[in-house]
Order: sequence, then structure tokens, then C-alpha cells
Amino acid sequence: MPEGKGGRKGRRNQASGKGQQTNAAGPASDAAESQRLRKEQQQVLEELAQTEKEEGFESAAALLERRAANLAPGPLARAHLELAERAKRVSSLQQVKYHMGQALKAQPRASQVWLDICRTLEELGELEQCRYLLERALESCTPTDQLALRLVRVLERLGDLEAMRALVGTMRSDLDKSHKVLIEAVHAEVRMGNGEVARSILQSILKRMPQQGPIYCEACRVESILGHWQEALETAEQGVQICPKYGPLWFVLLRQAEKLYGAAAVKEYAPNAIASICSELHWKIYFEVATACSREGALPQCRQSIGRAALQCPRHLRWKVWLLAARAELWDGSADACRRLLAQARMDAPSRMQVAVCIERARTEEFLGNLTGTRVAFGEAHNCEGHDWKVFLEHIFMEARQGCLQAAVSTAMCALELHPATGRLWSALVALHHSGEGASAALETFKKAAQEVAKSGEVWCEGARIFMNPLGPHFNLQRAGKCLEFAVHLTPQYGDSFLELFRLRFLLELRSWIRAEPLMLGLGTPGAWDARRYAVLALVLHRICHRAAQALRCRNFPLTVQRGQDEFQTAQDLTTEGAPPVALNRLEILCSYADPNYGFLWFWCRSSSLSTPREVMERMAEEILRDFLRGSLRVYVWALVCQIAGADAETAQQLRQEALQEDLEYFEEDERADMEDSPAAPHTRRAPVEADFALGSMRLSSCFLPLGRQSVTCLSSSERRRLIFGSDILSS
Repeated sequence: MPEGKGGRKGRRNQASGKGQQTNAAGPASDAAESQRLRKEQQQVLEELAQTEKEEGFESAAALLERRAANLAPGPLARAHLELAERAKRVSSLQQVKYHMGQALKAQPRASQVWLDICRTLEELGELEQCRYLLERALESCTPTDQLALRLVRVLERLGDLEAMRALVGTMRSDLDKSHKVLIEAVHAEVRMGNGEVARSILQSILKRMPQQGPIYCEACRVESILGHWQEALETAEQGVQICPKYGPLWFVLLRQAEKLYGAAAVKEYAPNAIASICSELHWKIYFEVATACSREGALPQCRQSIGRAALQCPRHLRWKVWLLAARAELWDGSADACRRLLAQARMDAPSRMQVAVCIERARTEEFLGNLTGTRVAFGEAHNCEGHDWKVFLEHIFMEARQGCLQAAVSTAMCALELHPATGRLWSALVALHHSGEGASAALETFKKAAQEVAKSGEVWCEGARIFMNPLGPHFNLQRAGKCLEFAVHLTPQYGDSFLELFRLRFLLELRSWIRAEPLMLGLGTPGAWDARRYAVLALVLHRICHRAAQALRCRNFPLTVQRGQDEFQTAQDLTTEGAPPVALNRLEILCSYADPNYGFLWFWCRSSSLSTPREVMERMAEEILRDFLRGSLRVYVWALVCQIAGADAETAQQLRQEALQEDLEYFEEDERADMEDSPAAPHTRRAPVEADFALGSMRLSSCFLPLGRQSVTCLSSSERRRLIFGSDILSS
């Protein structure tokens, strides 16, 4: 038989006979081996966990040493990483690094092992060592996007832009594989203040890869963060013309159009979007149109789009459409229609989503003033399948809004018994103690919370508020700054941390003014507090209050204090002590990148879901200005003056009484001029109390004081909406 025929016949036999079985044996064997390794790994991890629980960490480490010779490299590396994580929990840094080194010895070419080790080092603050390992990983392992992305982020945190640019420069040739790394570098440039450079790089990437819809979304995000709304809209329009079937880009376009031109523009773009994207997303387009019309109060157009969305929406998601319709009717004043729509949403919602409808009903009844109905709805929510800590959190907020702080504390304690590792519950308890029992009680709760949920940014933010309370015994701006650094790093999506950073800047500026005051020279030296030193302190307080009030009235309060840069810098660099490592020109950009989506103070300052982080921070500036003119300025200046001068308790108390009496007369005219339009302004003026500083805004804090319980009813309708409907279920 000729060789060619035999070859063809052999190939036919391989395709349909024994050859196929031989080829199939490889994948089947690999799958069995992978399953065996996973089972072995799971067994080892369970044994280590059980041994540590019963006998301690040392026994678990000894167990792994005994079994190491019989373990495959994969399970062995994972076991060492698990022990490194457990060693970190008991603060044994030496053991952490030892087990990470053993994991690398077991699997030196597994990129995931390098990534896990670098993640742990980042959490420990070992950024230089993390950088060294990532550079070695790129040499030792097959280069991956994940390794390069992590290195770009570490270099950004180290501030080494030159090294980051050099790394990215080596990856420009193969753009198809490295464009994610390039885009991450673009965002790093924006965060470092090089917006124009970042924009030009993005445009170059778009020219080389014009068919990539996600890149258009990233370009729109950068333009929006930099405040170039028209350019963002034009980029989105260009993207949907080239990538018309990429659904997320259409939603970016609709959001940009509403931001610039309102609901009419959204309605204009909607038909083109529906004609381009898949039919499964059509209901979401109608939902966006209805949401835009609801925000503008166009109820007839909103109802029309809601009807279309309900007809095309999958049944298991239809409850969200009814919730939107219920809110639209509530804003229009149709309480009965709102309740009927909520009942329909309850009927259509899957069993695990029933709790969301009950929470929405509770908010609605509270907004309408029906507290009995509110508590009934919360009772139903607690009985729903799959209810979690969010029900308790909403219940806590409701009780606090009604001035029932003890009931709120009791609810929080019950919630923590069931969910002890939930940071938001702990932060709520700290805030309640701060409002009801003072800063000292809140500090004790904060210490417990920091031990239980050390990675909760919400808890660290509450700690900062304790240290920023001028009437509390723990007033310390340096500690407040450190707490806020942790908060922003650990939970960047929590908006209150950024707003408290902003407030801290005002206080640091006041402190720099006091330290630069010539009359303060020599007051910090030890000595008896006689009448002359007391008179000098009173004069300094009066001068700083007048200067700050004048700047506030003119809307010209300069914020110059930065780490390493201060117009009143002293030889010891005292004025920058405690300043967060965030310059003011970067704070808004960092906040925009974090894109916070919750926080009590955040929702208080956010007018709508379309509000940008920059707009929220502008509202926070107005809140700070109003608080200062209502009386917090005199208290902050008093606390800072006494702290810097080292005044004893008796002198500080005398100065406080004199300052409060004098400043009440001084600010009376300013308060009338600046606070007449505020529905939440108190009818009878009073000196600030410790609880006024518990939530970052005196007006917001007054809503949770038992003595200011009536202030909730004095809020405007929009303020009550923000207070009650802050966290939006519709967008979750």
C-alpha cells in the first residue's frame, strides 16, 4: 500500500477510532488530577484551620512542616499562604514573611502566588518590598496583565511616575494585550494631576483600537472626572456610532445627555439605543427615560416610559419598575397610588427581594408621617426570607431620625449579636453613642469596633469624628487625619470620609492661622496662668474669629495647608502635623475615582443621583460655612487656641464661657443674613453642644438629638427625601 494512502487511512482511523481515545485520555486525566489536587488542598486547609482553632498557630505551622514532603506544589503553596494570612491576624510579621517565602519556593512560576503575596504586603504597608517582588515576578513568570496592573498601582502609591511610565513604555507595541495596563496608567496620571497628558494618551489608544467599546467608556469617565462634560458626551456619541451594539456605552451616553440637557435629551437618544442594542436591554432604556422624567417631575412622560419598561422587563425584575413608579407617585403627592404600586411590587418580587420592597414601604410610610405603618413594614422585613444586616441598619436610622436614640442603640446591639463582623453596624453604634452619650462613650465603642472590624473604613471615619469634636476631651487633628487616611484607603466608596477630609482642611487652616499669630509667641511655654496670659488668649481668639468670619462672609476662605507645603511653615514644620497626604487639587479627583455611593453625610450633601462628587463637595463647603457662622467657628478656635497654648482646664473653661457669650453677639447679624433660607435653622439659638459634631454637620446632627427632635419636621421636603431615601435600592 502506498505511504500516502496508508497515511490517509491512518488519519481516518485516528479521527474515528483508537486515535480519538488516546487524545481524549489527556484532558480526562488532567481533569482528574486537578480534582484530586483541589480535594487535597481543601483537606489540608481544613486540617490547618481545625488545628489552629484547637491548639494554636504554632501547632498548625508544625503540622504543615510534617506534611510538606507529601504535598503537591500547588496545595503546599496555598497552605503556606493560608498560614501567612493567619499569622497576620495575630500580628506575627516574621511568620508572615517566612510562610510567604515558602509559598514562593513551592510554586516560583505561579503568578497567582506572587499576586497573593503582594496583596498581603500592600495591606502591611510594605510597598517597596511589594514593588521588588512584582518586578521579579514579571521576570520569573509568564507576564500577565494582572502582574503589570498591580505594579502600576504600587508605583502610583509610591509616587514613582517615572518608573510607571518606563514600565508602560515597554508595553506599547502589543496594544491588544496591554491596553488594560495602559488605561490604568492613564487613570494614575489623572489622579496625579496630569489630566491633559492622560486625555492625549486615551485619544491615541482610541485611534489604534477604535472598535473597543470599553475604552470609550473609560475615556468618557476621564472626561467627566476632569469636568469636561461636553467632551464626554461627544466621545460617547462617537463610540455608539462605531460600536452601536455595545450596551454599556449607550447608558453612559444617556447619563451624560441628562447631565447636560435634561430628560428631553434622554428621550431623544432612546429610540436609537433601542434600535441598536439587544432586546434584553430595551426595558432598561425605558427605565432610564422614566428615571430622568421622574427627576424633573414630568409625571405623564414618566408613567408612559414605566409602562413600556414593565411590558418588556423580565418578570423577576419587574418589582424594580414598580418601585420607581411608586416613588414618582410619592413625589407627586399621590400616596394611595404609591401604596398600591408598592403592593404590586411585593407581589412580583422574588422571595429574596421581598425585603427590599418592605424597606421601601417603611421609608414611604415614614416620609408620610405614619410611624405605625413604618414599624409594621420593618416587622415584615425582619420576617422575610434572606433578610440581612441592611434591615437592621435601616431600622436603626429610622429610630434615630425620630429621636429614639435608646431604641436605635438596642436595635444596633441586637444586630451586632447576629452580624458581629459588619462594619456599618459598628459605625452606626459609634455614631449613636457620640450623639447620645458624648465623645468619651463613643471612643470606647470605637476601640471595640476597631478590634472587631479593623478593615472597616466607616468605623475609622467615626473615629475621626470623635477626634475632630472640639467639645470632646479627645480633640486631636493629627489622630483624626490618620483615621481618615485609613478610612479612605480601606473603604473608598464611603463618601463621608472624603467630606470629613474636606472639613479637616478647614480646621488645619485655622490652626495655621493661630500658630502664625504673633501674640501666641511664648504662650506655649510652661508657667502659671495669670490674668495677662488669659487676656492674650482671649484677644487671639477674638482676632482669629473675626478674620475667619470675614473670609467666610466673602466666600474667600483660603485652604493652603498641605503636607510639606504651608504658607505659615515654621522651623519645626508644626503646621503640617496631622495633615492628610492629599492636596486639595487632588482631593476632588480622588473622590471622583472612588465614586462614593453611600454615607449619611454624603446623601445629605447630594442633591440627586446625578450629582458629581465635585458638586457634593461644593455642598459640603456650604454646610461648613453655615456651621461656622452658626457658632461652630468660635468653638473650634477656642479648642485650638487652648490646645496650642497648653491652657489648663480652669483657664480653658473660663475662656470658653467668655468666647461663647461674646461670639453669640458677634455672629448674630451674620446668622440672620446667612441662615434665613435654611428651614432647618433652630428657632431659638443656643450654644453648640458635644452632640452637634457627631455627624459632620450641625444641621444633620440636630436631627438626631432628643432635644432637637422637632427639627426633622422643620426640614424642607427635599431635605427629608435625602434624609429618608438616602441609600437607593433602585440602583443596588
